[in-house]
Amino acid sequence: MKLIVFSGLPGTGKSTLAESVGKQQRVPVFAKDWLEANLLSNGLVPTITEKPLGFASYDLLTTLAERQLMLGQSVILDSVASTETIRDAWRQISKQYGADWRVIECVCSDQPMHRARLVRRKRNIPGWHELTWSDVEKVKQYYAVWEEDHLILDMVNPFEENL
Repeated sequence: MKLIVFSGLPGTGKSTLAESVGKQQRVPVFAKDWLEANLLSNGLVPTITEKPLGFASYDLLTTLAERQLMLGQSVILDSVASTETIRDAWRQISKQYGADWRVIECVCSDQPMHRARLVRRKRNIPGWHELTWSDVEKVKQYYAVWEEDHLILDMVNPFEENL
């Protein structure tokens, strides 16, 4: 049983890779963007003065992961996972249920390629907006470096090679 986290800045290819691995390994993939889009579609409004909507999305993602682990099943989480707080919560449930903890960080070392991918991507998530390069720049400001051993995949390499 494994808890596998696909992390990285928006537009690096982590969702595409996570979904392919999930299909190949027959492991459910839960993505933060899908959960947050659903909350938005149901009328929840992001606020500045209260907890941002992203917190609720991460709480839901954590609950789904924990539920899978309770059932003795592996799970893949697809998320930027930018803060130590969320990473610590996931490490804890992995440890609690005896799941192997695996982190795969997707990066794109070629900035023009990264920007171009972001511009042309269409994820078709109902109720979700496509992110812009300014969103990526914003996330970079608070994206914590992964201090532990983990797999880093440079998504400038061919997809099949990374897969």
